[in-house]
Amino acid sequence: MPKFKRYDIAELLGFTPIARVTDAEIWNKLLTPHVRGFLGEIKSSSGPHVKESLAGLFPGDEVTNINNHRLYGGLSSDTVRFPYITMLYRTTHGAFVIKRDAVKIKAFCWFGDVERGKAQLIYKGALRDRRFDGGKRGNDTALLDFPYDDPKFSAPLPKGTGVELSVYGFLPRSRITDIFPDEAEYERFIGNPFTFLDDPEKYLKNFHRAWKGILSPGQIAAPVPDVSQTIAKQFEEVARKCGYDFLENCSSHYHVAKWAESVGYKYTYQHDLDALTALTNGIKRIRADLAGKGKTLTRPQESWICAIQSLRPVELIPEGLYLGGPEWPQNNIDQKNLWMYLPLNEKAKLLMPGPLQV
Repeated sequence: MPKFKRYDIAELLGFTPIARVTDAEIWNKLLTPHVRGFLGEIKSSSGPHVKESLAGLFPGDEVTNINNHRLYGGLSSDTVRFPYITMLYRTTHGAFVIKRDAVKIKAFCWFGDVERGKAQLIYKGALRDRRFDGGKRGNDTALLDFPYDDPKFSAPLPKGTGVELSVYGFLPRSRITDIFPDEAEYERFIGNPFTFLDDPEKYLKNFHRAWKGILSPGQIAAPVPDVSQTIAKQFEEVARKCGYDFLENCSSHYHVAKWAESVGYKYTYQHDLDALTALTNGIKRIRADLAGKGKTLTRPQESWICAIQSLRPVELIPEGLYLGGPEWPQNNIDQKNLWMYLPLNEKAKLLMPGPLQV
């Protein structure tokens, strides 16, 4: 009898452990109590819908086709590479939408009437298996916001299995433009200041305004209070139950990275750890200088100091804020991400005893 090789067919075809998480687990673990409170009780459901088009169930519910696949003989420009499943749960005050495919689960929480186009996205949380990152297959899922095909910047960890978390959450009707409808430019700047680097005049105009405010980079609205308090452990529980070795994230700004540090995350690459160390030491020097003048440095200002280090020429950086060289590693535009990881078991701690020296 010939010795036949045994292998996991479903895994080789791309079906990953994260795909088995149930809707109930997503509701209970990937959402926080405050978010569920805003939505209210689940009143009805629609689905599951197996979809393969870019269009969603309502405006704002669309997916992506980052690899620009053209299926059906090239005749269809809005058809994604792999089908995905959508469930719509209508709630007392809005809608709860779950999208899933073989490598990613993604929860969306909408406050308001989605059918009439009067709902606001207040929360989204996702977990994505990273095994296909670093190549075009990493972009094949239709549930991406950014590409992950760069073999240098998006390579998965060399050992073990990793799943990436991403979280977005703001209080309903608290966006800058909800209160000041004419402030679209300022909201865009707060959302991602790096998109303004090619226009230093606009950058500095908005930076000086943000410096006096209470919003950190990326915070276009008031955050949901319990997201930073509870979500880390909840995502960790789901990832561990699915058998992953590492929970990973890309920290968009300084305050996010420091939060990740506080809950146990480590920097994946030594060059990023070096950059964060230099930025942190520079911020400490600025804080000490201000203290000598009877002034304080706020947490949002710490993040703005990191963001403005990318402004060129450096002579434009306001006096006293230039740190002498270190820049924030992630611009939230391309694939130069600040990867961080959290070991989920003892094996993982042995696999990644420290940052990668590349």
